[in-house]
Formats: sequence, C-alpha cells, structure tokens
Amino acid sequence: MTSEQFLNWIISNPEFAGLAMFIIGFLEAFIVSGIVWPSIILILFAVGLSEADIKLTYICIGAGLGSWIGDTLSFYLGLVFGPKLKSFSFIKKRESALKRGEQFFDKYGWGGILIGRLIPAIRPFIPFIAGLSSMKSYVFIVSSIFACVIWSIALAIIIIGMDNIVNLF
Repeated sequence: MTSEQFLNWIISNPEFAGLAMFIIGFLEAFIVSGIVWPSIILILFAVGLSEADIKLTYICIGAGLGSWIGDTLSFYLGLVFGPKLKSFSFIKKRESALKRGEQFFDKYGWGGILIGRLIPAIRPFIPFIAGLSSMKSYVFIVSSIFACVIWSIALAIIIIGMDNIVNLF
C-alpha cells in the first residue's frame, strides 16, 4: 500500500485518523524507525487529513500520543540496553560524542528533552541518549509529556499555516 493509498483510505474512514496519526507519530519518534522515517511524512499526512476536514484535535492528539509512546520506549531501550551497547566497538569509536551527549543531559536535563523534541534531525535520538546517560525516569517522563504537548501545538500551528497557504492557490 502506497502512502497515497493509505491517506485515501484514512480519508474515507475518518474514524481511524487519530489511530493513523498515532502510528505515524510513533514511527517518527521511535529510535529504530525514526532513523529512516522523516518528520515531513507526518506533516504531509497531517496536512492532508486536515484538508479532508478531519478534526485538528484528532490529528494532533494522535500524533502527540504516538510520539510520546515512541519517546518513552526509546528512553527505556537506552536505559536497559545502553550499558551493553557501550561495549560495542561501533559505540567505543564514538565515545567522545556519547560523553558529550551525557554531559548535555547532565547540564540541561529536561530542557534537553524539550529542545530535542522540536528539532527533527535529532528527535529520535534524544530519548535514547537520555536513557543511555541514565537520566531519571520521572524527569524524562514529565519533560517528555511537556515536550510532546508543545510539539502537538506546534504541529497544529503548522497545519493551520499550511492550510492557509494551500487555500491561497
């Protein structure tokens, strides 16, 4: 199924729009799939659904919840498997970058999660590195919820802006 067919199916079955955005948000945020799943796919689907008169709240809540679940799962993967991964030669070669990431979270804490959620290129890596650097779970969870709410509001603003641009033509 192509992305166009998927979008058309969702438009013809609007009751699944929130679930679809949840899945797309998860894929974009999760460390394993987020490496190859660009943020533009989520934005294009969100704008397409908005153009098809799907409620903005369904789109943004679905994407926000999916992103939060993806972030949380990535964090716990880093927390659980991080110490084992540090022994791999691939990681050892990049030890200085890893130490900079750990220092970043030591210095900025929850602010690093917020900043990372809003930068598409590093978005899937931030929760994993936070877990790898042993950030406290409650700090991560609270900051991730806050970051995903802000990100969902930003997504709504982008959708409204893109909708206004599309309506000009």
